[in-house]
Amino acid sequence: MIQKKIRSLIYTGLGLILCVLLCSGIGKTAQAAESKTYNGFMYEEKESEITITGYVGDKTEVVIPGEINGKKVTTIGDRAFGECTSLTGVTIPEGVTGIGNRAFNDCTSLTSVTIPEGVTSIGDDAFELCVNLTSISLPKSLTSIGSWGFSATGLTSITIPENVRSIGCEAFYACTKLKKVVLPEGITRISSRTFAMCSNLTDITIPDSVTSIDEGAFCGCDKLDSIVIPDSVIEIDVRKKGEPLNVNRWSAFSRGVTIICSKNSAAYKYAKDNNLPIKLLSGKENPSDDSKQNNITPAKKGTTLTVSSKKLKVKVNSSSKKNPTVTVTKITDKKAKKLTIPATVKVKGVTYKVTAISDKAFKGNKKLTTVTIGSNVTKIGKEAFSGCKNLKKITVTAGKLKTISKNAFKGINKKATITVKGTKKAKTALKKQLKKKSVGYVKTWKIK
Repeated sequence: MIQKKIRSLIYTGLGLILCVLLCSGIGKTAQAAESKTYNGFMYEEKESEITITGYVGDKTEVVIPGEINGKKVTTIGDRAFGECTSLTGVTIPEGVTGIGNRAFNDCTSLTSVTIPEGVTSIGDDAFELCVNLTSISLPKSLTSIGSWGFSATGLTSITIPENVRSIGCEAFYACTKLKKVVLPEGITRISSRTFAMCSNLTDITIPDSVTSIDEGAFCGCDKLDSIVIPDSVIEIDVRKKGEPLNVNRWSAFSRGVTIICSKNSAAYKYAKDNNLPIKLLSGKENPSDDSKQNNITPAKKGTTLTVSSKKLKVKVNSSSKKNPTVTVTKITDKKAKKLTIPATVKVKGVTYKVTAISDKAFKGNKKLTTVTIGSNVTKIGKEAFSGCKNLKKITVTAGKLKTISKNAFKGINKKATITVKGTKKAKTALKKQLKKKSVGYVKTWKIK
């Protein structure tokens, strides 16, 4: 642990040294010679859009203009406000969709940031080393947070919006004041060292959609006494291709953390192999078993329910209090391009397992491009995704999925990529199913 803390100090020290070398004032943020100036803001024009590239003004609280010369500001460019050590507050206007890499990196006095709805991406290192930024509200429109996006900030808690599907490695690394994290249902991966060295983290819930917890994800979280790991997680302590390589391998969790999980799950095996304390999920210990905790009766078999948070309609298969289940029947958002069918859904206090996708559930949907199928699904019905000609990316967990019905994927994009997750044996079996002509398989699909 001493080595890990030393690394954290070195990490922060190097960042500060770099800032001294690169920065001598606010005006240093101007990047490009071709940039123009408007009220102290450096900008570049491209067709009908404006990118803010730097700031040479002297205000400590800035309101970025929504328009310049009649053109909308749509992007906060790379390094635009990086090393603006005097900046205390910033308001980003509506119309902005992206915050670039290192956009506010090392703004050590920054305490307030307003990010509007419409922003979909926050780049690598965007708010790294903003040590006085203690809170931030992220918009519902956000879909991705880059690597080191909020590392070494002063955040005390963070709620990740439900549309976020990608959080980069070390995104919250060394946030030593961070105590509580809320992750969205639908995220499938906790990347390498995402919360490493968050030494005061005590409260985090891993949603049922997560299938992978990567190397060092919670390493150095010394106050995290226990963590519930759902059955959906099938990989722990993995290192993904293309991510930064550390000299020393980091374990996913600190040594003393108790792993709360089901017996025979991937988490159970991991805890056994690494000599971590184990507590089995049962009764009130299972946070997802709301029907037991509150004695709430599930809806009757055959009842159609609307899951507003997931934009889905489902039909009750089983109203058993011990194991209520549902089938997904349709999507309520006709414009949605991305779809996540979660492992569980919660309606009126009852948590149902999602075990099937009905016949023709999404047939002919030309908007869908990406689909993630939850780990509890055992059956995909006839023509479930038939005619979804723009469906190019499918992620599915092997193991429980036993039946893929006739023409389930007939007519999807010919260059579709289907990513299969699970044990080697389960993956092999599911790949064989997917390659049957009866499900719609064509040789141009990539099944990996």
